[in-house]
Amino acid sequence: MFLKRILITLLSVLFVNNLFSQVADTTEAIDEDNGEMYTNIEISFSEDQGNTNFRSLYYGFDYTLIGDAGPIKDTELFFAFNRSDDKIDNDPFSDDQTLTLKFDILANQRISPFLFFQKTFDKTIGLQNRQDIGFGAKVGVFKGFSLSYAFLAEDEEYTSYSTKLYTDSSVVTDPYYEDYDVVYPTIGSDTDSTYFSYIDSTEIQGGGKNSFMRHSLRPKIKYKFLDGNVIFDYRFYYKPKVDDFEDYLLEHELKISMVTFYEALSVNLNYTNKYNKFYDLETPVINPDTGKPYSDTDINVSIGFSFMF
Repeated sequence: MFLKRILITLLSVLFVNNLFSQVADTTEAIDEDNGEMYTNIEISFSEDQGNTNFRSLYYGFDYTLIGDAGPIKDTELFFAFNRSDDKIDNDPFSDDQTLTLKFDILANQRISPFLFFQKTFDKTIGLQNRQDIGFGAKVGVFKGFSLSYAFLAEDEEYTSYSTKLYTDSSVVTDPYYEDYDVVYPTIGSDTDSTYFSYIDSTEIQGGGKNSFMRHSLRPKIKYKFLDGNVIFDYRFYYKPKVDDFEDYLLEHELKISMVTFYEALSVNLNYTNKYNKFYDLETPVINPDTGKPYSDTDINVSIGFSFMF
């Protein structure tokens, strides 16, 4: 807890100091020859009424500040927020949100340490809250390809659930055997005894709040084509728990961005594939909103526009 408080405080101070210095005097935070700022905004809304009642809302914002932050040279501050809120017949279809804050030191060097904070939820998969805070480093392997590692302290909360795992039926002579959940008489070969079939079950509970440490390993490939007008950006995340490598997250992220006739306006193709070992169980976890089991894999494909200034 003490480490998490220190990292949150440091990230907050760095972000606030850099942001307010932009209002007062940009040159105080970044070198005016080397400093750069990028702001990107995405928003979409659609609604159907009648035979289909559907409403979709998405908005996202990210801000990047590159340069020298006071005595700290060659830094990169990244802040991002995005929100999806879709409903069908007033029932949630997607309901997720992510806030990310990252501060890189020696951002353009071969080895770049960083601090990281992220807070997210996705209520359509039962994830009420996930908060990660930690530190790591990025290593440039060759042009366009890099590897990064982070050590994260994670607080996680899933919707609590309880279910039963049933075994195969068998036969016993005692109908009141307390370890068995279902018993009923059957015809036995021994006429002097009454036989009973039973179904044995094991109570399985999960979800709720948990705190633990997590590794995060991320290869990244990023290339620019046609004088930078087309950008290919692919990232893969492997995130096992420190004390249990059988419990992990896998995430694929692909973004292809193409500049339009107006330089600040881009067309973006996004693809994500997320696997969660938490739901890859022998006994499925039922989504109370749909009555169907949660899937361990979520895939999303989207095409949209972004405006940068």
